[in-house]
Amino acid sequence: MAKLDAKELLIKYLSGECTEEEQALLAQWHLDSTAEMEGQMTGLELTDQERSDDLDEIWGRLQLAEEKSAPEVRKPSRVVLWPSIAAAAGIAVALTAGILFYNAKSAKENKSILAKSAIQLPLPAGGNNAVLTLNDGTQISLSDAKKGTLVNESGISISKTKEGQLVYHLSNVNKPNSYNTISTPNGGQYQVVLPDGTKVWLNAASSLRFPLTFDHLTERKVELKGEAYFEVAKQLNKEKGERVPFIVLTDKQQVEVLGTHFDINAYSDEPTVKTTLMEGSVKVAGQKSSLLLKPGEQATVSNDKFSLSKVNTEEVIGWKDGYFRFNKTDLKTIMRQASRWYNVDVVYEGSIPPELFTGEVSRQVDANAFLEMLKFMNVKFKIEKQTNARSKILVSL
Repeated sequence: MAKLDAKELLIKYLSGECTEEEQALLAQWHLDSTAEMEGQMTGLELTDQERSDDLDEIWGRLQLAEEKSAPEVRKPSRVVLWPSIAAAAGIAVALTAGILFYNAKSAKENKSILAKSAIQLPLPAGGNNAVLTLNDGTQISLSDAKKGTLVNESGISISKTKEGQLVYHLSNVNKPNSYNTISTPNGGQYQVVLPDGTKVWLNAASSLRFPLTFDHLTERKVELKGEAYFEVAKQLNKEKGERVPFIVLTDKQQVEVLGTHFDINAYSDEPTVKTTLMEGSVKVAGQKSSLLLKPGEQATVSNDKFSLSKVNTEEVIGWKDGYFRFNKTDLKTIMRQASRWYNVDVVYEGSIPPELFTGEVSRQVDANAFLEMLKFMNVKFKIEKQTNARSKILVSL
């Protein structure tokens, strides 16, 4: 059997791609771990160290077959996902992408994601899906379009690469008042290379409006709704010997950069707008105040008031890398992300538990697997069909 990676193996199980041999290995591990919990964990709560030790043992079990024949095997990294409030210590422990859980309060209550999900309706994960709207109103579905040239006229060439990236090529064109808009639906994401060479990754339910011809002397300006990650191409005003600023406009702020990597989260259903800097420098301005960010800093604006904090940038751009990444995140924030990615409405019944979660979940898993990780904090989830095309997740205690 080829060398196993626990994270990949468990994700394969969720997507139904495990071989019989791989399923047998997981089943055997599950039986062994259940027996151990029956003998050792009768109503005891786990400390953080005990959780860590237990997960180390789990990783070892999943690698055991290969380790016996290999002289030295690099220990894979692992990600833990559990409620961060101490009172919830006995409720849930998650392995890797929120795939395996057990309840430490009672062995009889032991539950595993290895069992079939109780949530009936399938809700697949999102993927590369977007619509390009040209200046004349023509719309092109980028998910349906084949790779190659999509538009080629008047010195403008727009093509789709085999990786699903939208790329602009302009030659001797000056159309300052012509704009294109790329929009992603719920359950969609896309990457575009703008006419000036700037790379943009759009998250779900987002849109970017940009000119076909940027002003090469004073400024380059685009308009964002939702969330996007930018890698801004450096552009020089040869007459002045200065860099041409790149400006991103949202409903509540303006971000000015000279050449840098940053993320803007400006969803209308989020309580704040967040700008996070990975590289270079940016100036974030509101109606009454402004901030200059350094790498690793995040500016948050609410009611035109700015606050500045140091953040884990990997967590912020986890969506770009294919993950949900949480750091002491509350349930409603988690479910807003799920709503956009799985294209569902979320409705709450009763009070919401105060638990905060830390960890990582692959955006490749479907909504059923995603919700399974949250069911172990004594929250119930039910997926219902609605009269429109969107399904609904009902959240209740």
